[in-house]
Amino acid sequence: MKEIAHRLDAYIQTHPFDSGDSDCETVLDQLYQAYAEYHESDPAEIGDGFKELEDFLHTLPLEDNNAVFNLCCRLCSAYERKAFIDGLQYGIHLISELHE
Repeated sequence: MKEIAHRLDAYIQTHPFDSGDSDCETVLDQLYQAYAEYHESDPAEIGDGFKELEDFLHTLPLEDNNAVFNLCCRLCSAYERKAFIDGLQYGIHLISELHE
């Protein structure tokens, strides 16, 4: 099994990742991109949270409302991406430890 892992590592080292025309730099980025584009709708808890946020924001002027809402969405997206990639990496480490 270790020989296969060494061969795979050698192949990866000699054949750099080519993401084609996408903005992805790594395979993990490409996996996240596919997930983000095709995952099912968000759970009710998230929708309810955004409704609650809207209740707070409706008193602000429209420009401020939009700025805060957009910032919140950017932070949520960044955290979602980080959690997705971290989860894959931890899973890979767990599998490698279990097979040692």
